[in-house]
Amino acid sequence: MQKIAINQDALPLLRSSMALKDKILTTKAENYSIRLKKFEKKYKMKSSEFLKKFKLGKLGDNEEWFEWLFVYQAYSKILEQKKIIKGLVL
Repeated sequence: MQKIAINQDALPLLRSSMALKDKILTTKAENYSIRLKKFEKKYKMKSSEFLKKFKLGKLGDNEEWFEWLFVYQAYSKILEQKKIIKGLVL
């Protein structure tokens, strides 16, 4: 783990900025989650199953598959960012 030095006067600003970023990410995650559930319901498969089939080339080149892939990747990236924010010690 890498440590950085932060001026004490900057901590309140940094804390509020991280709290705001976390709220934004939470809202985005909720929206992407809803979109993922719609895909899962429509195609009757979990996103993880879709990803495996897509990577193996079993689904073809349907435009919706690429949209589902984007939503899945964006959702995953947001969850990673939220974990990083939660791990900050301020």
